[in-house]
Amino acid sequence: MARKILCLFLSLLLASTALMTAGCSEQSASGTDTPSNTPSAAGVTDGEAEEDEDEAFITDGLPEKDFGGETFAILTTSWYNAKKYIYADEMDGEVVNDALYNQRMKVSDRFNVNVTCNDDDDLDPVSAKVHNCVVSGDDSFSIVYSHDNKTMNNGLKGDFCDLRSFEILDFSKPWWQGTPQVFTIQGKLFATANSMAMSGIYMNCTVSFNKTLMADLQLETPYEKVRNGEWYFDDMTAMASAATQDLDGDGKLTAKDQWGFLTASYGWLQLQSDLGAGCMEKDAEGNVCFTGNVDRMISVMEKFDKMDEFTQSSTGTDYNVQMFSEGRGLFMFSENRNLYESMRESDVSYGILPAPKFDETQADYASAGYDIYWGVILSSAAHEELISYCVEAMSCENYNNVVPAVWETVLGAKLSDAPEDTEMFRIIRDCQYVDLGYALSQSIPGLSSIVFLKTNTTADATASFIQKVMKSLNKGTDRLNKSYSELGG
Repeated sequence: MARKILCLFLSLLLASTALMTAGCSEQSASGTDTPSNTPSAAGVTDGEAEEDEDEAFITDGLPEKDFGGETFAILTTSWYNAKKYIYADEMDGEVVNDALYNQRMKVSDRFNVNVTCNDDDDLDPVSAKVHNCVVSGDDSFSIVYSHDNKTMNNGLKGDFCDLRSFEILDFSKPWWQGTPQVFTIQGKLFATANSMAMSGIYMNCTVSFNKTLMADLQLETPYEKVRNGEWYFDDMTAMASAATQDLDGDGKLTAKDQWGFLTASYGWLQLQSDLGAGCMEKDAEGNVCFTGNVDRMISVMEKFDKMDEFTQSSTGTDYNVQMFSEGRGLFMFSENRNLYESMRESDVSYGILPAPKFDETQADYASAGYDIYWGVILSSAAHEELISYCVEAMSCENYNNVVPAVWETVLGAKLSDAPEDTEMFRIIRDCQYVDLGYALSQSIPGLSSIVFLKTNTTADATASFIQKVMKSLNKGTDRLNKSYSELGG
């Protein structure tokens, strides 16, 4: 069964878009549409899903080339153990590690290159190292993977090349869909994410639910609602209400009790965008601008305020996964990494759902997440050909071989025999996107406050809260657009 599911994922992945994640949507001002960068679900028949894997392989189209042992050096950080999403030093029997190792060896042998990865330093030292390389003309590193906001800020300093100017990179290939479109500002792309790393899957946010608790409460699993496009936030709130219980009978709800909904501040951020209340978009000229989506933001916050009574929310990125693994939460909205890192060893039988829609006016589901962004260091621009060959070939190998292995691992043994959950993962994968507002939240003053609305205000104070930061936000946005106009020229 697991092998059949993996083949199904491979065929579907090749028919649709590549990895997308973290950051913010390009939504309409009305907030009733899904992000414009969100891919449509691919129409694949059962017969197509059974095709031989080799027949489905999408090639990179690169001619043969011998680089004489040159080094393609990746710089990343020790933060979040980022290297594990990008690079494997050796085979260790773990499916994703070994798939990444095989990818590296194929590319190394094919083009006679030495692929290395350095992750000795944390975030700030890496950001400083990148800028110092540019200032000094040091070309020791080809590309840098770092924290999303840090990478965007390095790009704004002029530390990265415009990837759109690289002639060999083929942006029509499926591993270039998603984030590169969202992050192309004024026709320039200084930082991005794509299938070069697996972080987009692990850091994408999805809804997990406790199947046993759902049955005990005599609640109907929402699979059919999802299929019919009728899975709404109000549905989840009502079910969360039924699940919230004072287990120890002390008359108050604490972390020792059972909750209907578990998440974190970063989960609320993604839900805000998934429900159509994204902060930033691009105008016809490719400039970044505020969506003006205040009415929708207030409406979303009203729904959040109602859910609050049934929610145990943590700060940061904890998501209360321990409570969920102990069976004391009906729903958990968190990054997929929690399923891989924590839930696989638990005894909880859990299912997967996409984030719900706002209501019937929202056309499609949306699934925001995070990622580790990367850029090509400006001082290494003379090695454009080497970098382009390696990036294109490694992204191709990952898209065809490593991405399906990640989905298999994320699904895990608990889900490999559950066709409904496999179907849900497919829906989630096909509506993944990156959030432009979050990606720029440390680059524009005031923006972070609006991106994290749930952390900072309530529904009745949302309008005045946003109004207070608009002057700073508008100034910062103008400054960012001016910086892009001056970069890469």
